[in-house]
Amino acid sequence: MARLNNYIFLLLLSFLFLSTEAFPDSKFSASNSSFEVIPEKKVIFNENEIYLIVKFNLEKDWHTYWINPGDSGDPAFFDWDLPEGFKISQPIWPTPELIPYPPLTTFGYSDELQLLFKLSLPNKIKETNKISVTSKWLVCADVCIPQEGKIKFTLDSGNDSPLLDESLLIKEIKKNIPKKINTKIDSIIENGKLVLNLKNLNFDIKNAYFFPFLKDVVDYSIGQDFEENNTESKLSIQLLKNDKGVFLSGGILKTNKGAYEIKLSPEVVNTGKINDPEFISLTLAIFFSLIGGLLLNLMPCVFPVISLKILNFVNHSKNKTETSLHGFAFSSGSILMFILIGLSVVLLKSFGMDIGWGYQLQSPVVVSLLIFLFIFLAGFFLLNINFLNSFLNFGSRGISAPSYINSFGTGFLAVIVATPCTAPFMGSALGFAILQPGFSSFLIFLSLGIGFAFPYIVLSIFPGILKVLPKPGNWMEIFKQFMAFPMILTSIWLIWVLSSQIDTFQLILVLLGISLIVFFYWLNQLNLTSPNTLRFRNLTYIVIFITLFLTLPIGKSTIQERNNVFSDAELIERLAEGPVFLNFTADWCITCKVNERVALKTKKTIRFFKEKNIYYLEADWTNKNDVIAKKLASFGRSSIPLYVYYPDINSAPVILPEILTETVLRDYLN
Repeated sequence: MARLNNYIFLLLLSFLFLSTEAFPDSKFSASNSSFEVIPEKKVIFNENEIYLIVKFNLEKDWHTYWINPGDSGDPAFFDWDLPEGFKISQPIWPTPELIPYPPLTTFGYSDELQLLFKLSLPNKIKETNKISVTSKWLVCADVCIPQEGKIKFTLDSGNDSPLLDESLLIKEIKKNIPKKINTKIDSIIENGKLVLNLKNLNFDIKNAYFFPFLKDVVDYSIGQDFEENNTESKLSIQLLKNDKGVFLSGGILKTNKGAYEIKLSPEVVNTGKINDPEFISLTLAIFFSLIGGLLLNLMPCVFPVISLKILNFVNHSKNKTETSLHGFAFSSGSILMFILIGLSVVLLKSFGMDIGWGYQLQSPVVVSLLIFLFIFLAGFFLLNINFLNSFLNFGSRGISAPSYINSFGTGFLAVIVATPCTAPFMGSALGFAILQPGFSSFLIFLSLGIGFAFPYIVLSIFPGILKVLPKPGNWMEIFKQFMAFPMILTSIWLIWVLSSQIDTFQLILVLLGISLIVFFYWLNQLNLTSPNTLRFRNLTYIVIFITLFLTLPIGKSTIQERNNVFSDAELIERLAEGPVFLNFTADWCITCKVNERVALKTKKTIRFFKEKNIYYLEADWTNKNDVIAKKLASFGRSSIPLYVYYPDINSAPVILPEILTETVLRDYLN
């Protein structure tokens, strides 16, 4: 009987120890660490809030992590279960320490971590208040071990004085908490580095290290450089080369004078959607490509070459078979050129180059070659010369000759001169094609070509439509000669574009090349008959051709570097002052310049921007600029024009249409 009573006693005792209601678990032990919660007071009287101490005791040489763990790790996580009316603050972290673990650099705490939480209390509390917290944390040495534990404790209402040991412990913990500095620290971004100006802290700082709150921005593997002299005291921090557009607003500055929680001015925040650009579906991108390619025929940069095809159709309007064949040849050339450009863009993107639609006009050499080409074409149209007749079939027969190669080449040329323009609907489709390369890119560029060639494909299939056009006659020769002047004007425009890409000496060389082309015209018009003079003229042709290549601006020019001034830092600085209108433009983008003339830079718009306190900012992509290319990519675009309105520093940016009017601009910005 006595033995039975002993069994019953042991059984009851076991149930008592297993019951979580009997003894609250204020400490949890795990392998390599333990976790406990110590309230500032266990009995509450009239307090509005009290501190809770959360302690992690780690085995020697083991560590855990700060809120930003650095290259690896995770901070401790807390899930509180509180009585009704109770509120808990975020953890108040002590100053972290640098824990290098080559090749990684981490931020955290070795051997011990003591956190504070502020527990806000309601006006009326129950006699007994049960609180629990579940925590997950990571402890590391040569290996990392995830830990998890749950703690329960109670707070009673009554009249009791604070426990002396807890009060002293809280004071000690507070000594390790960084002091907050209300004055913002001046900061700028220079050459991929965040530079903090620490002079206005008025401390005799001899060394410093900055722990950023935000992850994946600073390159922790590269040391931070502290410089001090009579005029300045600054800390340079290498940023990651991921160009995410997200930079820092604050962190912990650890110095020989103590640790401080600082804010940076201007605050650098997320100013784009680079990590997750919004893309349209493939079906919609193909549809936009067809419409955009069709509308591209109406762009001013395409018309001079399209006029060649117009005359060709008119000239062969009586022969439906010839009309169809020339139309298909032209369409094939333009479609093939679209595909080749698209494939070249995708290929270059795969090699890490930040390029987009119209990228070739960022090259002074390409622009110079286009200038020479348009001057040559103007000469062909005006003078009706026979040079290169065997090659391009341009000459006295000109476009009247049944040369399908001529029509095919005209399709090539039309697309080349169309690349500076972006028609409506093209921007999103091109962004999809270039930023998500693959077979879908081929389909989109193919659709662009089909859309561009669609009018000529229709005329080829239904040549009877040409009856609405004037009949062939002398007006065609006059019209052909007149088309030389748009080509001359196009050359002048390209010279202006080139002037913003190269220096004066290189520009003079290009003008010398134009003079050589004019000299070629004069030489070709001479009535030479003797074999020697003809041979001399042919030799001179070769010299002119070689010299033209010597006049190309192949040397490096510093003017491109001077013009590429756009930066995220400037955008952020302006956003701190108010709304910003960002215009992605280029000298070679005719659509951009037309929009600026009719909508963006009118007196009404300038006055409207001033009234609304909207800062107008340009990102000039005339020359190659990786910062601008990546910024375009953040909006899922690879071409211009692009217009983005930032209402304020915290709001999502708004993308405007590619064709602007004053009315459209006001509707979006109001």
